Order: sequence, then structure tokens, then C-alpha cells
Amino acid sequence: MKARQTRLWILLVMCSLSMMVSADSLINLQPERLPDMNIPRYSHSTFIINGELTVVGGHTSGFVPTKTAEYFKDGKWHEMQMAYTHDDGLCVPLRSGKVLLAGGYEKNLGVGQTIEAELYDPATHTFEGFGCLDRRRTHASAVELPNGQVVAAGNWYHDDAIETYDGGMYFETARQVSVPRSFPRLLCISDSDVMVVSSYWDNYGKVIENTIVDRLKGEPFRVPLFETWKPYVLGQTPCSDDSFIGDKEKGIFAYLIAVRDSAGQVAIAEVRDTVFSLLPTTEPVPMKSQFGEIHYESPVVVDRQAQRGYVIGSDSLGRKYILCVEYDKRPAPLTLYYTDPLPDAAGGIPVLTAEGNLILAGGIAHGGTYFTPTSAVWLFPVGQPVGLAAADTGNESKGHWIWILFAVLIVLALIAYILYIRWKMRAHRFGKSSSNELTEPVPVSPANQLMQRIETLMEEQRLYLNSDLKMGDVASQLGVHQNEVSACINNNKGCSFSQFVNGYRVVHAQQLLHDHPEKKMSHVALESGFANDTSFYRVFKTITGLTPSEWLANH
Repeated sequence: MKARQTRLWILLVMCSLSMMVSADSLINLQPERLPDMNIPRYSHSTFIINGELTVVGGHTSGFVPTKTAEYFKDGKWHEMQMAYTHDDGLCVPLRSGKVLLAGGYEKNLGVGQTIEAELYDPATHTFEGFGCLDRRRTHASAVELPNGQVVAAGNWYHDDAIETYDGGMYFETARQVSVPRSFPRLLCISDSDVMVVSSYWDNYGKVIENTIVDRLKGEPFRVPLFETWKPYVLGQTPCSDDSFIGDKEKGIFAYLIAVRDSAGQVAIAEVRDTVFSLLPTTEPVPMKSQFGEIHYESPVVVDRQAQRGYVIGSDSLGRKYILCVEYDKRPAPLTLYYTDPLPDAAGGIPVLTAEGNLILAGGIAHGGTYFTPTSAVWLFPVGQPVGLAAADTGNESKGHWIWILFAVLIVLALIAYILYIRWKMRAHRFGKSSSNELTEPVPVSPANQLMQRIETLMEEQRLYLNSDLKMGDVASQLGVHQNEVSACINNNKGCSFSQFVNGYRVVHAQQLLHDHPEKKMSHVALESGFANDTSFYRVFKTITGLTPSEWLANH
């Protein structure tokens, strides 16, 4: 026993040192100041189309909506006139090559909502008004589905609903929402369906407490993750394609969302189809640097080619921070870039260049207000291998932080050891073997790697709690054919997919029965992923040899 504990401590210390190296990836970034825009603006939309950085709408100095847009070409900004103003309006780059713009504030100072819609043609740099929304909107979001339909939702100081646009003159209301939202996230989950996910506020600035997600098709559903982790407020309209990490050609719809708990800790949530879970990372998202607290303020912007996600933050001194998440790895490594104070650099939603760099254009600079937006444009050169982007890695200021970090990691190691002992005691209580010894790692075959991925998916995302779970759902999340999943489980576990899943459900039911013996058996069945009581009793006795009541009496 003592030898095993000694080896465990060695393993924990090695893990702690590994985490310390990862946390040491604090890189001083040297951003590039690009030419200023012609007009300072905020609550505008920014995108890159036809290779041109483009900004449209928003409001300028004095909190006055501007009917202008600009594109950057040949080292300078070129001003354009729009058909309407769109201050905090919605913006959707379409597969046709044009950009849909609609809604926004009606008057100065962010008052009222507008209904006008127009299309921007980057080939001719012209805007054409063509129709209107079904209702006046601002603080709205929209997305184009693979079938070409545009879906919009969200509002501010006005009613909310889901509406659609099919290419004519008008939008049409498709269905009501269970809760109105400001700046919602619209996540496409099939060729013809989309989820409407709350940001932080409802349409009157009240914090949204519920955990309900609406859908264009199908019934609203509850997200258990949102009981603890909630998407935080965004000051501008998010674009779901910016956070997409799936493969639409294969029918895999997946996204990254930045979330925050009640204590203010930020984490990254992964959304696959309708399953929301925390992305495992090598360490918690850093909330402080040697200069002070970090306030994250952007959604996750994904570089799919490099398989990295970025979240931008700032501190009270005007420094910018860029959190890099290598989401293709499990757990995902984190790297934190930071800049020197940039008084003219604003917050907001960055855009990703073809080279993998990030650009912030306009917005409210450090110490500014809605009445004094900036025209500054900054490029952050993160599009190169992690660890090589820094001219100065800031080692001179990190020595004392390394020791603090080391002390924290030792505490975490102690907590991990205590949790390990508790797990072993619980494993023994439920009849599991507690005699496993730590052994030297052995080579893992591709088949075993897939099995490990299947088990990790089941354990981390608890897919077995879905009574309608199908083998195709697991295969889609893993990016493999369902026949591979079936063969892998059969060869490694000697059972069918349903038997494999039911094993997890029975263990979950045992835990519920142990922790909550007062629960009704029907509730235990449903909460464990069984479709009905009959299948629950049958499967439970097949696996354990006892009925649920008999098992509870003996434990």
C-alpha cells in the first residue's frame, strides 16, 4: 500500500511539473497598429470578405448612428455609403458572396429599433436595400443554415421571436421563444435546424437564470451545464461560424463557447449537436497575470486550420490578453498572450485573417465611453507556432509567479490524492476491484485508442443519460463510421452497443440509489437514461443479479 502511494505521489508531482510548464506559456505579444479607420465607430460589424477587412455601420462620436462602411485595401481605408444605419444590427456573410445586414438602433443614444434590411455586394462595394424584418430588432443575431435559410432571434427593449428569411423581400416569424434574449448565440445543428442559446441578458437587461435552449424545430430543452456555467455577456453580435469546430460536410456540428461560473471563473464549453459539456483543459483558464485581473470579453474565435480557439480579454491597465486553446487535444493546452498597455485598443469581437492572426477594429478603447469610440485598428500576430510569437517572453517578471504556481499545484496534487483515496473507497463499496497497481505504460493500438475515446466521451459528457442515444450519435461526435464503434465495443468489451451503454446507466443508477435512497425507482430510471421502468428493472437485474430494491437493501 505504501509503495503504491509513493508511486502515486511521484506521478502527481510529475503532473504538477508538467502543468507548471504549460502555465509558463505566458507570451509577450507585439501587436501591429494598422492605419486608423476614417470614422471612429462602435456597435459595428467587422468581417473579412474577398480578402478585404470590412466594417459596416455602428455609431460614431456622440453616440450617433453612422450610415457608412469602410473596407481596407492597398494600405488604406475606403469609405462607402450604406442604404440604412445598423447600430448593433445583425450581420450575416452569405454563401452567395454577399452580406446580409438588418436591424439596429433607430435613433441616437441607442434608442428604439429598426426594421430595414439590405445586402452588401463586396464585388462592387455597393449596398442595396431590399426589404425588412418581421419585427423591429436590435441586439439580434442571425445565421445562414446549410439549406440557405437565414434564421434570426434576439432583441432589446422589444419582443423577441425566431424569424426566418428565404431570399425574398421579407422575414417571417417562425415560432415564439421560451425566453427573450439579448445577443443570443445561434448554433446550426443540422441542414435545417438551429439552437438559440442565451447569452447573459434577456431583452430588458435582466440576467437570464433559466437553462433553456430554444430550437427552430423541435421542443426547447434544458442544459444541465448552464446550472453552473453560463455564457457571459457579449457587447456585440456573435457569429456562430466564428466558433464552429465541426465538419458540415460530414454532418458534424460542434462549437466552442466561453462560459463563466458564479465565482467569475471562465471555462470553455464544447457543444456537439445538442450536448453541452466543459472542454477538458490542462489547467483552469487563468484569471490573473502578474499585472492584475483579466476580464475576458469576447466569444471564442476559431482558427479551424490550426485547430485553435482564441478569447480576448483586458486588464485595468489597458493590456490585451489572448487566450489560446488547442481544442483538438485532450486535455486542451492553454497559452496566454499578453501585450503592453494599448490605450487605443478596444474590446469587442475580433476577426481572423487568412494568416491566422486576429484584428480588432474600432470599439470603445480603455477609459472610453459609448460617446467616444475609437478608430484604431490593431493586428495581433498569433498565427504562428505557440511559443515562437514572442520577441520577449517576459521571463524577467515571472520568477515569483512560478513559485506561487508551484505551491498552488502542490495543493492541487494533495486534493487529487484525497479524491483518489475517496474514489478507491467508493469503488470498494460498490464492489469494484481496488487492487489495481500503477504500471508502466504500454503501446496503445488504434482499436484501443478508439475505445479510450468512446469511454472518455461517455464518462465526460455522460451521453448514456440520453434515453434516445444511438450508435450514430457517438460515431458522429468521434468523426467515425458507426460500424467502427460497434466493432470496437464488441472486440474490446465483448458486448453490444446497447449493453455497453446500459452498463453506464446501471452504475449511475447505483450511485443515485446510494446517495438518494428516498428517490422513487421511476425517477431513478429516468435520471439514469432508461426509457421506462420495465427496461430499468430488466437491465439492472441482468447486470447485477439483483433487483434495484434488493441491491439497495444490501448497500
